[in-house]
Amino acid sequence: MKLWPNAELLVDKLHKPNGRLIPNYPLASSSWFRVGGMAEVMFFPEDVHDLAIFLQKLPKDISYCVLGNKSNILIRDYGIPGIVISLGKAFATIEVVDGNKILSGCSVLDKKLSSFALQNNIGGFSFYNSIPGSVGGAIKMNAGAFDKETKDFLIEVTLLDRSGIIYKVKSSLLDFKYRSSNIPKETICVSALYQGYCSQYDKIYDEMLSMKNLRNSSQPLREKTGGSTFKNTESKKAWELIELSGCRGLSVGGASVSKKHCNFIINNGNATACDIESLGKLIISKVESVTGIKLEWEIKCIGVGSKTET
Repeated sequence: MKLWPNAELLVDKLHKPNGRLIPNYPLASSSWFRVGGMAEVMFFPEDVHDLAIFLQKLPKDISYCVLGNKSNILIRDYGIPGIVISLGKAFATIEVVDGNKILSGCSVLDKKLSSFALQNNIGGFSFYNSIPGSVGGAIKMNAGAFDKETKDFLIEVTLLDRSGIIYKVKSSLLDFKYRSSNIPKETICVSALYQGYCSQYDKIYDEMLSMKNLRNSSQPLREKTGGSTFKNTESKKAWELIELSGCRGLSVGGASVSKKHCNFIINNGNATACDIESLGKLIISKVESVTGIKLEWEIKCIGVGSKTET
C-alpha cells in the first residue's frame, strides 16, 4: 500500500491540537467497499472547539475532508492527500428536546438516530434505519429512502467552516434537492435539530421492520458495497436504466454489478478502487449509449488514483 512520503513533514506544519494527528492512516478496512489507500494525515479532534481552532490555524494550501461511516464513498487506491477528519464521541451525543424534537451530533449513525426515536416514541425516522451513513453525511446529501428525505424532518443544522466559525442555518436555507444541498464542500456539519411527531412504539417498530425486510429482500446488504451507486433520474430509477442497458452482472476486475440489485456495485473480494470506478464509468457509458440518459454518481469518489481514474 502506498505511503505518503511527506506525511510526517505535514504533521510538523500543523497546529498541535488536543486530539490525535496520525500520519499514513489506513482507510480500506473501515470503508464499506474495503478498498482504498491511506489518509496522508488523520485527525481525531477532541471536541468541536478543538476542531475549530485547528481549522483556524490550518494553512490555506492544505486540503481537508471529513469521513463519516464511509458507506457512500469510494476511496481511490492511492489514498487521500491532506487532512482527513474523523468525528468521534464528542460529536455523537443525542437527546430529546422540547417534546418530539431530537438534537443529534453529526457523527451519530442514521440507524442509531432511528432507534433512539423508536425508544422515545418519536415518529418520522423509520426510514433512517435503512440508511447506512451518519447524520452529517445524510444532511449534506439529503439522504432518503421510502419516499422520505432528510429535509422533511430537519429544522436546523450547526455548521463549522474553514475559518473556524460555528454557526446555525435553518433547513429552509440549505436549498435541498434530490441527494444534494448547498452546504459547501469544506463546511463541516456539527449537530442537527430534527422535528419528529408523537407516535407509538409498536407502530414505529412495525414500520421499521417492514422497511428492513423490504431492503433485505431486494438489496445485497451482506456484500462489500457502498450502497446505491447512481442517482435516480426524473423519468426512471437508476436500476431500471442499468437493467435495460444489459449491465446486470457486468464486471471489471474484482468488481461487479450485483445480480440482486443492479444499482449496487460489489467488491467480490479482490477488487481495487480502480476496478470499481472503472465499472461505474462503463455503466454510465453503456446506459447513455442505449437510453440517451447519463447517470450521475451517488457514491462520492475521493482521493488520488491512477491516471486513468482522474
